[in-house]
Order: sequence, then C-alpha cells, then structure tokens
Amino acid sequence: MGKEKTDNLKTGYPSIDKPWLKYYPTESINAELPQGSIYDVIWNNNQDNLERCAIKYYKNQITYRNLFDHIDSVAAALINLQIKRGDIVTICMLNSPETIFLIYALNKIGAIANLISGLDSDKEIIEHIGNATSQVLFTIDLFAERIKSIIDRTSLRTIVVSNLTQTMSVPIKFAARTFKKMSPKRLPKDERFVSWENFISHKNNTAINWVGNSEDAAVICYTGGTTGGSKGVVLSNRSIIAVAQQYIWRGKKVSRDSHWVNILPSFIAYGITCSIQIPLMIGMTMDLHIVGSAKIGELLKSKPQYIVYGPAFWEAFVDENSNMNLSFLIAAVSGGDRLPGAVEEKINKYLLSHGCKSPILNGYGMTEVGAAVSANFLGAYQFGSVGIPFVKTIISAFDVETGEELPVGAEGELCIHTPSMMTEYINDPEETKSIMRKHSDGKVWIHSGDLGYVDKNGFVYISGRLKRYMLIKYNNIYKKVFSLDIEKVLLTHSAVNNCAVVPMEDETAEQVPRAFIILKENVKLTDNLVDDIKSYCERHLDSIYCPKKYEFVEHFPLTKIGKVDYKALEKE
Repeated sequence: MGKEKTDNLKTGYPSIDKPWLKYYPTESINAELPQGSIYDVIWNNNQDNLERCAIKYYKNQITYRNLFDHIDSVAAALINLQIKRGDIVTICMLNSPETIFLIYALNKIGAIANLISGLDSDKEIIEHIGNATSQVLFTIDLFAERIKSIIDRTSLRTIVVSNLTQTMSVPIKFAARTFKKMSPKRLPKDERFVSWENFISHKNNTAINWVGNSEDAAVICYTGGTTGGSKGVVLSNRSIIAVAQQYIWRGKKVSRDSHWVNILPSFIAYGITCSIQIPLMIGMTMDLHIVGSAKIGELLKSKPQYIVYGPAFWEAFVDENSNMNLSFLIAAVSGGDRLPGAVEEKINKYLLSHGCKSPILNGYGMTEVGAAVSANFLGAYQFGSVGIPFVKTIISAFDVETGEELPVGAEGELCIHTPSMMTEYINDPEETKSIMRKHSDGKVWIHSGDLGYVDKNGFVYISGRLKRYMLIKYNNIYKKVFSLDIEKVLLTHSAVNNCAVVPMEDETAEQVPRAFIILKENVKLTDNLVDDIKSYCERHLDSIYCPKKYEFVEHFPLTKIGKVDYKALEKE
C-alpha cells in the first residue's frame, strides 16, 4: 500500500496527527482512566446498582449485591488458605460464576490470577504452574484426574475442585445432572484435593482494607502459541481497566439496561478484559455461558444487545439461520482472527437485512496489550479495516529495517503505544525486551509482528503477519516468503472465500508454499477451477511464491481460542 494523500493532516504521521480522535467526543479525549484495582472500579461503579442482575447463569440470576457478597466469601476463604498479597493462584476452569468470584476475590486481597486452559498439554500446564510458582490451583471436576496425574511434578499443595452446575438454577441443575451427564465427579483420592463446598465453608473473617494499586499485577494470561511457545503475559489492573474504559468511552448506546453475552473463555485476555470487565464496569447484565455450549443462533434467542464471537462462528450462523429478527442487537462483534473481505461482506449483508443496528464490528489486538486496542464502532466503521485506535492508544506502522515511523498509508510493522500494554512476560526478560521497545520519541511501544498501515482517517488495516513465512532455497540462496503475500492474491480470485498458506517440505527447495482454500458458496470444485486458480497465481505471483500444492477444505482447524491453527495445517 502506497502513501496516501495527507492534505487534511498536519504532518502525515499517525502518532502525531492521531486522525482517529475526530471520532471521539472531547470529554473522552480529556478524561482520565479510573485508578485502583479491577475490583475497586466495579465496586465503585455499582454502589447505586446493587439490585440489578450482574450475572445470569442458566436461569440463576446473581445481583450485584450477591456478586460482591460471593467475592467477599471467596476472599475470606482464600485468606484461610494463607493466600496473601502478591501470591499467584492458578485457575484452570471454564466459564462459571465461581471463576468470576475467584478472579475478583484474588484481586481484592492483592493476589494474582494465573489463568490457564485445561485444554493445554500436560507439559504446558506444568510449565504455567511452575513459572507462577503457584501452590494453590482451582479447577473443575472434568480436569481433576488430569491434574492429579501431574501434581507431583508441580509446586501445588492444594487443589480446589468445583463443578459447572454449582451455581445453575435448581431446575437447570437437575436437568444438567440427570440428562447431560454433568453430575459432579468424585474427588481424586488425594488429601491435597478439596471440594469447593469445603473450601468456601472455611473462612477467615479478617477485614480486608487494602485498596488496589493500578500498576499491580492482576492476571496472567497466555498467548495462543501459534507462532512460537506460549508465553505468560502479566496484565496489571491498569491494563484491564484501560481496555474496558476505552471501549466504554466510544461505544454508543451503552447502558445498564443492556445484556452482554459472554461465551468466550475466561482464561484468554479478551475474556477477562472485555467479556467480563466491560459489562461489570458498566453495570449491565452478563449472560454467562459455558464455552462452546451454544451456537450464535441459540445465544440470540434471549435477545441480547451485545455478543462477541469469532468470524468462523459468525459465518456458520449466517449459513444456518435464514430467518431471524435482529432488531434488538446493537453490536455484533467479531474478534480473535482475521475477517476476510468476502466473509465480512457476507455477514454484513445478512445482519443489515435482518434488522441489526450495525455491521459486523471487528477489531484488533493481542494478549500483550490486554486483547484489544482498536475496533470498528457504530459511527466509526470502515469495511476491511480493524477499526480506529482506542482514544488513549496510538497505533502506527514502522519500517521493519530502519525502525522509523511511516506516514499514513505506508505499510510496515504495526506498533502500539497504549496504557493497556502488559507489564512483562513472566520470567522471560529477553522476550519482554524484544516486544517492548523504547523508541526515539521516548515512548515504549509494543512490536506486534503484524504488517499493516493506518489510513488518513485513522483506520487500521492488517496486511499480514511478519513471523508467518517460509525459507525457500532459490538459486542456492534462502529467501523469506511471507504467507500473507500469497494469501492476498488468492483472496482476489472470484471463487475463493478464504485461504491459508503454510510451508511444506520439499526435496530441492527445502520449503515450498502449500495453499488451503475454502471456496465461496455455490462454487463447485472441478478440475477446470483448480487449473484456473493455479494459472491465476502464476499470472499474479513470481514463481517462488506460487503454491506447489492446493488443498480444498470446508473449514480450517482452529486453536483453543478460535484462531486459525496454522501448525495443524502444516501437519496435515
């Protein structure tokens, strides 16, 4: 992408001109971020809202008053377990009210929640517990035996076991346990395992008077690991509050009367910063669902105003639901992975023709910046972009070789300066220095590893991933070939809906491109079509970039957080 006209800009450089600020009201630009802990902010924001439902979990309604009471009870039980300020407690659970009570109870006493996935490998779980030096772990009965099998290779002394039906309404709990085979499993025969009921019944009534500090660590989340080993990202109170508050400042029609569907995993950064912190800071009702328990069509039956899901799930929803009145929906949000233009157009056509008040609103971010730093909003939307930077955030493209900032419209590595940036990678100072770098302007910037640019109106566009490349031996010289350069061409073919290019072993070139392609609806796979796609690539790409093998699939494998699993494609 070349340089755009900059007649309406003072310097033509995004970090100075900040053209996106024209979409924000003056009071948001001048406002200060809330101080304190993530618990403090929710507490302060809801003292006049205590009787409203905070969490709706399978027909059980937990008011804000109940929420704070539960947090206090869990905090007292944590103190009884000798958890103190600065301790790191590991949570290996799925979405449930108990998970939310734990995160905020730990925060209230100044401890840190180490959020890990029960879907990780044994090796990863052991590493995540070890890096955090956790002595206490909370899990659910589905994972208990697995934890037992590795416990002797960890620092754990106590494991508290909950059940997903624990806080469901009585009729739903009965149905789940009777018909869904969700009855609580027996505790492992090991004295280090205790039930949630046993844990919560032992409380220390010591008063908790500590007020949180914005810079204190709140949670540790883990990167998806699709481009390297999974890393533990330390997010402070400030990081989480900054993401939530900046979203609230721009979101139109945001009110306490709204409902927010939360089905994203609580162990990912977006889960805690957006799907939990945002609705609770606003004081609205969160409809909490077990991860993967329902499709979008089922979730929309309760008529929520806000729902966030990955692009693959939105596309499936459009394909499966021909008739649905979406006039109640204020924001249909897509996140977690790239949204190809053809898919965005398809979803938009469906949403707007069915009464939704907005097109699909996607954004951009990464775990290292609290999950989100830009988004398309009502009144600030541009097709094909990932939206405008949040009001306190700066995003700009930098030359990969020189490190100099590039003008609007010029493509380079996207770097981010934001109050939501991580504190560090836990126990990994070298990788921390690699991604958090001080520039000549004196600011610390996160180097995203993503290629993209900022246009003259402040909208951010993603071109690809710097790290997704292959080394191809060509004329006895190794050349880096970026997958995105090939994908961009394939996506312009009239029959291609989506694609992913990964390296494949080759005897002569060592690595060559291999393309996985999803065809558009109603396009039939024929030999002629395959030949046409091949010749199209040959016309538009240098020979070294042309895929040596084409695979046609109906869908891509996804990682546990809903991103395209490029490693899995490489192994196929």
